Amino acid sequence: MRTLALVRWEIVQTIRGLAPHMAITLVSLASAGLVAVGVFLLDLWSPFPSTPAGVLRTDNNNSAQALSLLGEYRGGVVFMAILAWLVLLVSLVGPAFTAGAIVRDRRSGRLDRVLADASRADAVALAKLLAGLIPIGIVLLGVGPSTSFAWLVGGMATREAIASVGVFLIVVVLVAAIGLLCSAVATTEVAALVASYVAVAGLLLGPLVAGVGLGLAGFRVAAGVVLSFDPLVAMLSVQTRFAFGFTRTILPEWTGLRLIWTIGKTRLPVWAVDVLVYALLAVVLVWLTSVIIEPLHPLKTWRVRRAPLISR
Repeated sequence: MRTLALVRWEIVQTIRGLAPHMAITLVSLASAGLVAVGVFLLDLWSPFPSTPAGVLRTDNNNSAQALSLLGEYRGGVVFMAILAWLVLLVSLVGPAFTAGAIVRDRRSGRLDRVLADASRADAVALAKLLAGLIPIGIVLLGVGPSTSFAWLVGGMATREAIASVGVFLIVVVLVAAIGLLCSAVATTEVAALVASYVAVAGLLLGPLVAGVGLGLAGFRVAAGVVLSFDPLVAMLSVQTRFAFGFTRTILPEWTGLRLIWTIGKTRLPVWAVDVLVYALLAVVLVWLTSVIIEPLHPLKTWRVRRAPLISR
């Protein structure tokens, strides 16, 4: 009950602030503007290929082939673009809602009282995480109507849409967990915010840059493995046929993205493995946050607890 009361108090304090309402307004207006631009571009360019979906063309004109491929999977491409926009929003507003959660309470002296009332640091860390996820989710709901544009131009398979959203949701949790850990480590809100943005940028762009660098250096197998752990690539890999055709068209000499992990006799899609990895990483980050904010955590006091045994 104490944990639930703590979660409720944290959420109420976060929602009462001005930042979530301003973020919702700005995000909704920006998303509506993007949809308007999409409708305008659709009026100028409407590629409706006559070749059945799933067929990979083999002509030598890569530019024409790429345009035809984009037109063939236009619904999935638009949905991927909307998810990329959502990932950008999360990377901007996520740290803003979580990076100052703990460092602010520590400087005001409230953190010690909360730890004493909750009696468990992991409950406090979880409450802080939920308190950050709620406003982030509310802000993202402002983009919700914009996703209908993907179905206006053709849509995509329900299974692929659900899998893409699943990857995106766990990325949201991971971004919030990163901001929470930076808030526990930093001594000021500015330092926590800057560290959060750097860490989130490393999560989103690190594997992408490293994979491209390895590919240019000739290590294409290693590049495919590294790229598979990028969140944007994970969402793209959900659309298996489009991902394969896109890489073969844009980079004909590339070995292609790794779309399936083979573990023994088990074959798992890359996006499913990434979801498990991201979820595990988020749990570890929240646990590390609880260790940092707990003054008497066993990992911090093991030397003191062993001291009497050593003296004997």
